[in-house]
Amino acid sequence: MPDPQSTDRASFRSSFIIEYNDIYFRVIACLLAAHILVAYGETLTLFEMLLMPHYYYALIPSFLIAFILFNIIRAINIRLDKKFDWTAQTIQRAGTQVFFAFIIPAVCAFLMASLYFAIRGLNIFKTTYLKYDFQFILLQLLLINVYYIAYHFYLKWSQAEKIISQLAVQHVGPNRPKETFTVSKGAANLLLAINEIAYFFREGDNNYLRTVNGEDYFVNTALDEVQQQLPEDIFFRANRQLIVHREACKAYGLLTYGKLSIKLHPPLATDAVVSQKRAKDFKSWMDYL
Repeated sequence: MPDPQSTDRASFRSSFIIEYNDIYFRVIACLLAAHILVAYGETLTLFEMLLMPHYYYALIPSFLIAFILFNIIRAINIRLDKKFDWTAQTIQRAGTQVFFAFIIPAVCAFLMASLYFAIRGLNIFKTTYLKYDFQFILLQLLLINVYYIAYHFYLKWSQAEKIISQLAVQHVGPNRPKETFTVSKGAANLLLAINEIAYFFREGDNNYLRTVNGEDYFVNTALDEVQQQLPEDIFFRANRQLIVHREACKAYGLLTYGKLSIKLHPPLATDAVVSQKRAKDFKSWMDYL
């Protein structure tokens, strides 16, 4: 039977699969590396080299080799990310990273360079490639690995921050019980504490809030939304036009057809009636509190 904790850890790690969407960076980095490799030791200016065909004959294959190596290392990192987590399996990941993402690409670089020289009729061992160019290529491979390791941890950190933010939004979302409520008084917006509110009511086409001191404020929110933002143990939806605070309910009595009449303080100009459908819940709410 699978271990639930192992399943949870695997599920958590799978949420951090990284694709490394960096095609433009790869192209630019490979062009720059190819230029440095070709221009190394040259006494000509960049403008003079750009006017010479042999510059491009050397630049294009160098760029292709660099781009192939860059993509090989990228593909290896994506595969290793799925198999070895840097945090949980540090030693295994470091070892496989060195072998698969550095040594193997270095061998590939040497073989591709050998093929390139062979096509040109040259023996790679009789050139300065191993003495100069190959050292530079090894440095490039090292930098590419450092880049992807840094990129990996940066993206993991970014994804973790995103998940934490989403969890925070769920925990402190728009439907959580409010501690304060925003109301309008003329051109000003005020914050009222929940305990200052006696009830919310609808009058005409507008919704209002009445405080325990009898002051009325305009509420630019539908009562259905207001209800979702209030703690259910303190506020009760008496009917479609009224949401009452427990402390505002001083008494209640029975009306016809099973309805209830609430005596509110401060008083409401119209009758505060609990519908038949909500009457039982209102009694339970009052008894519970």
